[in-house]
Amino acid sequence: MKYLLMYNPVSGKAKFHQKLELIKTFFNEHHLELDIYESKRPRDLEQVAFERAKMYDVFLVAGGDGTINEVVNGMMKSNIRPKLGVLPTGTANDIAAIFGMSKNIRKALKRIIELEPVKIDVNQVNDTYFIYTTSCGMLSKISYDVSRRRIRKYGYLAYVFAGMRDLIVDYNFPLKIYYNNTLLETDAMMVLGLSTNRVGGIRLFNFSKNKLNDGLFELRIFTRVRLFRRLRILSSFIRGGIKLKEDYHLASGHFKIETNPDVMWNADGESATKGNVVIQTHQEALNVFMTSKNRKKYL
Repeated sequence: MKYLLMYNPVSGKAKFHQKLELIKTFFNEHHLELDIYESKRPRDLEQVAFERAKMYDVFLVAGGDGTINEVVNGMMKSNIRPKLGVLPTGTANDIAAIFGMSKNIRKALKRIIELEPVKIDVNQVNDTYFIYTTSCGMLSKISYDVSRRRIRKYGYLAYVFAGMRDLIVDYNFPLKIYYNNTLLETDAMMVLGLSTNRVGGIRLFNFSKNKLNDGLFELRIFTRVRLFRRLRILSSFIRGGIKLKEDYHLASGHFKIETNPDVMWNADGESATKGNVVIQTHQEALNVFMTSKNRKKYL
């Protein structure tokens, strides 16, 4: 088995380089071939993943959700896709948590070399692929608006502070959503799309019972009502993502959404596109390493 480790040197608190000798030692002990690539600039891992997809059996990605998203976008543009293993070294690490990967690097590596890979869906919003979430409106920009300096200083709290400031903004935008031969028209302050029940480091156990391999993606439309609109979103999140009566919850493998041209969409927490979007699901498009416990939970 031939492995390529790709890592983001500024991910999280920018300390992953201290783990490289441990990783090299682990691969030598297990007689496995390892090459290492350090990201040189934003989005270069996407190109590296695309160009080297035919050269490796496994891509190991060390970083947060944004780093993993870069690699997945490169992999999805290739006809040959290596297996994907993740090492959580970011801040929220939602994807690593979904896969059940330990923050202890040696434990995570042991799981990856021992586990059989499983197939999961990959989603797409316009030209950008993503694993588990896309959103717009309230709270959707904080994951990529917070500076690296603040993340290094405050860690996860940097996102909490940014979220508190974003709650002051009065979001309101129209939506036309075409799905399953149905049209929904409404005004919204937030759209949250998930293929699982975790986002922003929070497990939304009441969001749905969706699976990572069922070919479906789910959207929660938080409508804009006059009273207590900001508290409504907080109330839903505090109660594990429960649907409130004024809101909509949709499930489909394909959505066409029309909205204002300045509405910003993210993908796995990274800025993705603006305005009208098509969201689609590519069923079982990627082989990943996931613990047995998390397979039972998400597959």
